[in-house]
Amino acid sequence: MKNPSKTSPIIFEYLDFRVFLKDYYDYQKANTPHFSYRNFAKAGGIPLSSASILAAVIKGTRNLSQSYMVKFSLAMKLADRESNFFKNLIQFNQSKSMEEKNYFFSLISKVRGSRAAIIKKSQAKFYSCWYYVVVWNYLCSHPKNSSPQEVAKKIFPSISVNQAKEAIQLLIDLGLIQRLANGYKPVEQHLSTEKNTGGAFTREYMRELITMSSQILPDVPQAFRQYNALVFSLSEKGFSTIKDRMRTFQEELRTIIEKDKEEDRVYTLTMQLYPNTKVFE
Repeated sequence: MKNPSKTSPIIFEYLDFRVFLKDYYDYQKANTPHFSYRNFAKAGGIPLSSASILAAVIKGTRNLSQSYMVKFSLAMKLADRESNFFKNLIQFNQSKSMEEKNYFFSLISKVRGSRAAIIKKSQAKFYSCWYYVVVWNYLCSHPKNSSPQEVAKKIFPSISVNQAKEAIQLLIDLGLIQRLANGYKPVEQHLSTEKNTGGAFTREYMRELITMSSQILPDVPQAFRQYNALVFSLSEKGFSTIKDRMRTFQEELRTIIEKDKEEDRVYTLTMQLYPNTKVFE
């Protein structure tokens, strides 16, 4: 959060319980004159000899056991639904195996839901060209610097002014942005496709992004990019688990993006997982 001391943190907006506890602590210190680690421990029935546990958990030097999950919930006066989410979030963050992580993520996802608007079939053309999506993202963070000339100047790889005009007009036609007196504003702040969407438009969009990532590799300094590769052997069950974990990771990233209020650039992240031995005909 940009100003956690001014806004009471809402547990359902978090995918990291330590970040939530840090924001909770900052909020309490700013708004409750006598708040301290000792007060927190007393409210949760935590021995005063362990009053510093909140600081240790926030720093990441200590995990929370089942009993302390309950004590922390009591100390923060969380309602039943909030408390259950908090406990599942802790176990999601502290899980060692992907199976456990995926299990607890499925539990917290049922409560959180997605704040991303789903692209409709009638809006499928949004994914027919890579720079339509990039222009939409650019307009999210630069609504007042959104003339076609300014957009064309900022997009990488370069696009023409006519392409910028085309993208803006398409976004208007699809109902994804609206005109302002001095620019354009996205109708929704976050967009997504339905899980397991595999239509032709998404396949071509992915193909375009993957091709582009290889083409721009020599032109982007290492400090501004991250490329990794890992080749491995695994079972069908392991493959399914990794697919689920990739979806989980994507949701974690979405939370980071939603909380970032100082965005000044557009990035594309693609994750590919594909077979190098024959597993289909």
